[in-house]
Amino acid sequence: MRLLQVHTRQLEEFNGQSTPPYAILSHTWRKREITFQDISNPTHRTSEGYTKIDGCCRRAARDGLDYVWIDTCCIDKSSSAELSEGINSMFQWYKKSRTCYIYLSDVSANDDPFTDDSEFRNSRWFQRGWTLQELLAPMELVFFDLSWNEIAIGRINRFLGSARVDQRRAAFPHEETYINRLGLVYLLSEITNIPKIVLDTGDFSQFCAAARFAWAADRMTTRLEDRAYSLLGLLEVNMPLLYGEGNMAFLRLQEEVIKSRDDDSLLAWGYCLTPRTQPRLHADTVLAQSPHDFKHCHSFQKLETEETSPDVPLTTTHSAMTNIGMQMAIPIRPIDPKNRVFIAILRCLVPGTFDHRNHLVVPLVHTKGGDKNHYSRAPGSPPFLVRREKLFSLINSSKFLFTLSRALPIWKIFITKPIPTPIYLRGSSAIPPPPLTWPKSKRKECETIGLHIDEVISSGYEVSSFYPPWITRRLANGNCLDLRLGSSIPARFILIFSKRSESACGHISFAVCISPRNRRMARVNYRSALEFLMEQSRSLEVDMNRHGVHHEKLEFGEKALSGHMRYIYNVWFEYMFGDIRIKCRVKDLDARVSSGKLSHGHREGESYIIKAPSEKESTTSWDTKRPDSPTLPNI
Repeated sequence: MRLLQVHTRQLEEFNGQSTPPYAILSHTWRKREITFQDISNPTHRTSEGYTKIDGCCRRAARDGLDYVWIDTCCIDKSSSAELSEGINSMFQWYKKSRTCYIYLSDVSANDDPFTDDSEFRNSRWFQRGWTLQELLAPMELVFFDLSWNEIAIGRINRFLGSARVDQRRAAFPHEETYINRLGLVYLLSEITNIPKIVLDTGDFSQFCAAARFAWAADRMTTRLEDRAYSLLGLLEVNMPLLYGEGNMAFLRLQEEVIKSRDDDSLLAWGYCLTPRTQPRLHADTVLAQSPHDFKHCHSFQKLETEETSPDVPLTTTHSAMTNIGMQMAIPIRPIDPKNRVFIAILRCLVPGTFDHRNHLVVPLVHTKGGDKNHYSRAPGSPPFLVRREKLFSLINSSKFLFTLSRALPIWKIFITKPIPTPIYLRGSSAIPPPPLTWPKSKRKECETIGLHIDEVISSGYEVSSFYPPWITRRLANGNCLDLRLGSSIPARFILIFSKRSESACGHISFAVCISPRNRRMARVNYRSALEFLMEQSRSLEVDMNRHGVHHEKLEFGEKALSGHMRYIYNVWFEYMFGDIRIKCRVKDLDARVSSGKLSHGHREGESYIIKAPSEKESTTSWDTKRPDSPTLPNI
C-alpha cells in the first residue's frame, strides 16, 4: 500500500502492520487528475488537479496525520496486477483509515444542505458508483466544500459505536438511538436511500445482497465493468478484473455471491419496478443485468437460521451456477398447477410489512425441454409480497386451513419443511399450456383472443404485468396481444397498464380483468398482475363458456403533486367474439372546469372512478357474490 507523505509530498510504501495512521480522500474524478506517473514529476504542482491533493494534505497535517491515501496517485493503474489488487483491497483501505475527507467540488460555501434543491443534495458525489463504498466503509466521515471548508452538518463518527449506543439506550430506553447527529443521518438516508442504521453505524451485515445492490441502483461509473467492481467490498467477495467483458462483470459478481453465502435474495430483482424501468417483461434470465434491477430492495434483510426465520423452510444443499442453470434448494409451492405456475418463497425480511406475516415470492414456471425440477421465472410476473394467510389458502385450497394458518405450529406442519431436492433455475423459455378450445361453445373457436392496445400505448401506457404467463405480442399486427386458451380449467386474464405521472405515487395504473363471462376495469396500486389476482380473489380459475358483445367504460383522474386535477382518462373496453379492443382518450380536466362541465359531483383535485356499463354488459359483469370474483377497489 502506497501513502503520500503530507509534508514531503512523496509516495512511500508500507506493508501489513507497519502502516501508519492515515487520512483517505473521497472525491469525484475530473478530466485532469494527478496520476502515479505525474507525482514524480516536479511540474505536477502547477497542474489544475494538484489543488485537490494540496488541500487534502494541508487538512491532514492540520489534523495531526502524516500520511494520506488518494486513489488517483497512490495506485499505478498502468499495472493490471496492481490495479486488480487495489480494487479488491480498496474497501478495507477505506475502513482502516483514521478519517475520510469527502471533497465535494460542486458545493459552494454558502449552500444549505438541508434545503430541497441544495447543491449538497444534488452533488455528483452521490451519483457515482465508487463513492458508495467510500460512504459506508470509513469509521469517520468529514464533508468539505469547493474551498476545503468543512460543511457545517456534523461528522459521521462510527468509533466505539456499540458502547455509545448502549449508553444512549440506557438514558432513552423508548427512543430510537443513533450514534451520530440525527439530522445528518436522516439527510444522507434521504439522498442515498440507504437505511439510517447502516449510515449511522457502518454495519450492514444484517442486509442481504439485494439490498446492497439497491444502494448502487442509481449510481453510474465511466466504465460499465466498474458498476460491478465497485461493489466487491460491499458484497464481501473478491474476483479478478477483466476490463472489456462489459455486462458479464455484474453476472460474475452475482455468481461470486452465490458461491460465498446462502443468499437467495438475488432472485428478488424486478421487485416493485415501474413499467419503464421494468427489466425484461418476458423474463428470460435467472440473474439480474444491473444493480438497477434491485432498485426497491434497499431495506431487505437476510434470514439465515430457523431462529431468525421460523416461517420459511430451511435449505439443505448449497447453491451453485452450473451449465444447466442456477442449482438451489428453495421452497417451491404450486399455486396454479394446471397452468404449471409455482412460487418460490425467498428467505428475505422486508421491514415495515408485518415482518414474518408477509413473504417475498418469485413466480416460476416449468421450462421448455427440461426435467420436472427445471424452472424459469414466469414472464410478466415480477416478485411481490404475499400475506402468509393468502399464501397458505392458495397452496392448500382450503378455507379451514386458511383459518388455521394463523397459528404458527399449523403453518410449520404444512409449509415449513426442509427442501431436500435441489431445483434448477434456467433462462430458457417457459412451457406453454396445451392447446384447448373454449368449453361449452356451440362454435369452434380459435385458440387465442386478440387484445388490441394501440390507443392505450399511444396514450403513454405500457403493459407492466400480466397473467397467465402465456400472453405474447404480435408485432406484425401492431400492438396486439395474444391471450392463449390452454388449460383443462380455463384461466382468467389479468393485465395491468401503467404510466409515469406527476401524481403523489409517481405512476398511475389500471387493471383489465378478462374472461368470456366477466370483464372489469379499475384503477389499482398493484405492480404485479399475479399479486392482484391472488389478493383480490379466492381462486385462480374462472369458467370460460360464453361469448358476446360487451362494453365497459372506465373514467378516472390524475391528481398532480400541486393538488389539482391535471388529466382525465377515458378507457373503453370492447369485447366481440374473441376479439378485444381497449381504447384510451386523455382530456385536460382544467378545460372542463373552466367551461363548467365538471360533473358527477366531484370537486377539483379529487381522484375518482366513473363506471358506465351498458345494459347488456351489466347482466354479465363481475358477480360479487361468486366466491371466485375479485373485489376491485374504488378510488
